Amino acid sequence: MRSILCPIDISQSLDDRIETALALARICDGHVTFQIATPFAQMAVWEPFGGAAVSAYALKEAREANEKLAAELDARFASQDVPFSIEVLDAERITAAAAAARFADVVVGSLTDPTIEEMSLSLRCPVLGVPRGLPMLTFDKPVLIAWDGGHEAANAMRAALPLLQISGQVHLLTVREKDNSFPAADAAVYLSRHGVHAETHERERSGSITGTITETAEQIGAGLIVMGLYGHSRLRELLLGGVSREMLDGSRIPLLMAH
Repeated sequence: MRSILCPIDISQSLDDRIETALALARICDGHVTFQIATPFAQMAVWEPFGGAAVSAYALKEAREANEKLAAELDARFASQDVPFSIEVLDAERITAAAAAARFADVVVGSLTDPTIEEMSLSLRCPVLGVPRGLPMLTFDKPVLIAWDGGHEAANAMRAALPLLQISGQVHLLTVREKDNSFPAADAAVYLSRHGVHAETHERERSGSITGTITETAEQIGAGLIVMGLYGHSRLRELLLGGVSREMLDGSRIPLLMAH
């Protein structure tokens, strides 16, 4: 994971995202691109009876605020031992992240960011979501892979390989719901070919699937949960709920997600 993208916005979870991206770059000998994207062109919408909804002065202030943030970050990172670059773009956040993600190995986001779900579903790149107040600073803790045999889970597992190879332990968890549920044996064989020896667990569903995943993660002291993210659109995922939604809303452990 040497090409790391970290979208930036002014929020209380900003430092969690930044510190995680920098720590990941250090452990992987990588480069971080910090991206500040604001859709200025979309902001200047004309009202039906004349006049702009957003004045030229307000747009100028917003642009200057972005430039100021970029300068502050540049000064802040100058003493860091991590290669980085800062982009300031006139573009919508998801659109800008999707374009940059074509050449990224991972996108670092915050689980409290309202766009985290849309990013995870839209970007063809894994997303590492960190809980508020809990930046991911070390990568040697056990990793739990939530495994159901689906394409999404397999994509997430493959994307996580660089982190699995440096973690202390790797655990594959299957929450059994049906007799024909996909076993984790094939996934364990795949990981072994990459030098990762995973311990497999098969648990009966106890309450919710989310609860079973979380309980197991806590029992093994996991520092990361790897999971596939499900849903064809943000609206559908919001309406249907499910494991993806619950994990995004409630996890206190970082999530590496792929769609």
